[in-house]
Amino acid sequence: MKELIKIENRNGIETVNARELHNFLGVGRDFSNWIKNRIEKFNFIEGEDFITTLAKTGERQNVVMKDYYITFDMAKELSMVENNDRGREARRYFIEVEKRARQISTPKLSDDELVLQALLIQKDKITRLEKKIEQDRDKVQFFHDVTGSRDAIEMSKVAKIIDCGMGRNQLMEFLRKNGVLRNNNEPYQKYVDQRWFRVIEQKYEAQPGETKISIKTLVYQKGIDGILKLINKNRI
Repeated sequence: MKELIKIENRNGIETVNARELHNFLGVGRDFSNWIKNRIEKFNFIEGEDFITTLAKTGERQNVVMKDYYITFDMAKELSMVENNDRGREARRYFIEVEKRARQISTPKLSDDELVLQALLIQKDKITRLEKKIEQDRDKVQFFHDVTGSRDAIEMSKVAKIIDCGMGRNQLMEFLRKNGVLRNNNEPYQKYVDQRWFRVIEQKYEAQPGETKISIKTLVYQKGIDGILKLINKNRI
């Protein structure tokens, strides 16, 4: 079988360098933002799904680069969600590597050993589920705390609440394209009148002795509901 992506053994676990996988998949985004987004979106856990290392690169070894070594399960999921030919090819490759490794290293087990193995697998699944529930509990509490507030909140918090794969800047770009925000990210007056947004002025010192004013757009609960409806409408 041709080696598409190099496999490295890290602490007794077969891993893939996420940077090499990123290159193979032909992802358009830069690596650092891509891997951070995928880890956050799909709840990958450091120490279980991946490990990180720091290495000096460049001709003078003065640039520090962060590498992610990911498990086959994480590599397969990352390949699958790209939804392209390269992703499907990579996923089949990892499945075949795992299959061949099992054929070589897996001894024939007795019935008792098979039962024990099944129990351990089930226990691992339960542990992962409990961790996921604990993580989601914090998100749910955050949602209730924020949406229960009568005051307006910042756009960065809105992006976390709606959790639709857009950060603060992407969300504001979406609202500009859909005629909700102006080019300077201030809302059109009709949305202010509808109590979607609140606009405030903030003073800041540009340089000693020079004070300037910036405009900040905050979002009410009604605005969060309206943004969600707008996003869902664009998905249809």
